Amino acid sequence: MAETATIETRFGSFQVDAGAVVMMPDGLPGFERCRRFVIIAAPTLEPLTCLQGLDDPHPSFLAVDPRLVVPDYELALPPAACHRVDARDDEPLVWLVLVRLHADTALVNLRAPVVVNPRRMIGVQVIAADSRYPVDHCLSLG
Repeated sequence: MAETATIETRFGSFQVDAGAVVMMPDGLPGFERCRRFVIIAAPTLEPLTCLQGLDDPHPSFLAVDPRLVVPDYELALPPAACHRVDARDDEPLVWLVLVRLHADTALVNLRAPVVVNPRRMIGVQVIAADSRYPVDHCLSLG
């Protein structure tokens, strides 16, 4: 049985598999020094997840699968990012877009998804300069 750990986030306390750490060699923009994250899926957050940093300053983001926002969401993973996460052809990857609250509106950045290879537990944020998707897309689920 996998060992669990309690992770404190700004969205609550959650039990996670202690070995389920995603390494992000470049961190995230603004949080480059934070390289270790966990993806927390919990019934209280559904359909959202929490991307929680484990290194200082412990950033915490709500995230969602972009296909729940735009069902035909499709963004090509650039070759450098494929190499970075050691993605194989047709290998399932986890795609998440970060949620940002602005006034009374929840927005997602469809242009810069976080992509994780669950086989290797390596992730990267892909920032597509020439994407058809907006940086601020109104989040409407259901």
